[in-house]
Amino acid sequence: MVHTKFCDLRTCNKMKGAEPTITPDNKKVRAYSDNYLAPSNVGARKGIFVPRELVNKLSKLVSLYDVEGLTIGAYVTNILVRHLVENRDVINELSSLGEKTVEL
Repeated sequence: MVHTKFCDLRTCNKMKGAEPTITPDNKKVRAYSDNYLAPSNVGARKGIFVPRELVNKLSKLVSLYDVEGLTIGAYVTNILVRHLVENRDVINELSSLGEKTVEL
């Protein structure tokens, strides 16, 4: 019997061109842990709406990681901050284009 990997389920497969995952090497696992599994104080909070299925997956993942102090909020914050940093130039360009089309 073949078991589907956790992130190969419906939510992740909705991404265009998503390929089934393979087992990553230890270097990638360590890098992922360093980048995303750092507990932190989220501080002032504001709720956002995401599909319940995604929240349930995140909850299960955070529990499975078994990192003391890691919360769903900290995990999602780490993911979003990294995304914003890695895509800073594109985001800034799109933002400046948007500013030019908005009438004040």
